Amino acid sequence: MALAVTCIASNRNPALFLQDPSFRYRCENLALALQDQGWNSQLTHLRDGTTAQTGQVVVFHRPKASARLAWLLWRLRRRGAVPVADFDDLVFDPELASHSPAVINGILPLRKVRHAFAAHGKALEWFDRVTVSTVPLQEHLQRIYPAQRVTVVPNAVHHSWLRHPIPAAGPAAPRIITYFPGTRSHDHDFQMIVPVLEQLLAEYPQLQLHITGQLQPKMHTARKQLVLHERVPFTDYARFVQRGWLNLAPLQDTPFNHCKSALKAIEAGFWGIPTVCSPIPDMLRFTAAGAAIVPTESAWLETLERVLDPSASRAAAGELRERVLALAHPALMAEAFLTSLD
Repeated sequence: MALAVTCIASNRNPALFLQDPSFRYRCENLALALQDQGWNSQLTHLRDGTTAQTGQVVVFHRPKASARLAWLLWRLRRRGAVPVADFDDLVFDPELASHSPAVINGILPLRKVRHAFAAHGKALEWFDRVTVSTVPLQEHLQRIYPAQRVTVVPNAVHHSWLRHPIPAAGPAAPRIITYFPGTRSHDHDFQMIVPVLEQLLAEYPQLQLHITGQLQPKMHTARKQLVLHERVPFTDYARFVQRGWLNLAPLQDTPFNHCKSALKAIEAGFWGIPTVCSPIPDMLRFTAAGAAIVPTESAWLETLERVLDPSASRAAAGELRERVLALAHPALMAEAFLTSLD
């Protein structure tokens, strides 16, 4: 009989859990990669406890302490199932709640974020096995919970993208700089580079900046050079990523951002597009796979101009995809996850 894994979402709305990009990459992507290795898989929500009991391995995505979670863990252990907690952000240490983007950007009050972080932290005490997306997350979690077994399961290219070739660019394709904030908690990250982008767009009128997601940029530039798109469903997301000449991933130097993954460089690099990005640790893994690291805030303009220069050496799109997949193929994600079960 094939082994079975059930991945459980913990977000508020059970009807929308598959729309959460984090759940798609951490759980759906893992489940699809495990299917390639003969596993059965299910995706469900915490409120559907019946479905959750069918897997030999049950992954809880960003679990929070609750009576329902405690009951379900008791039931799973009673029948010999292996529960695993998975985190891809630093959301379990109440002492660092003030560094949460939700607090920094004024989306949620510190009190509420601290309470949520504490609920995540309490849930972690109930697990023996934890998977995380980056080494800094692993190190931070093990400092707080030294008895935990914590395994890094890095983010990967989404499995559904693997069958799609890189589209050929037309001869008159515009040079588009892309930025994908995803959630509405990146205002301060983006504003950090607004003066540089204003200068760049003024000097190169042929450039366009396309922002897709929940962001209202405060910048002065020619109207035709700034194109804003609402957040798009994941099924349409790849089309927007493919349009870029280069991608942006600015992040402020905070403990929260320090633990983030190189997902934006992975996504763009898979389509042959480099990403100019802040020097967070996981991005440093991709310096030979499309991540153009900006060492200091003052170096953003220089780095952008270097990557945009037509005479600069730029890896062919296919070569860049191969380099990304060598580090971030879904099969590698599955292998790392299986290691956590040994």
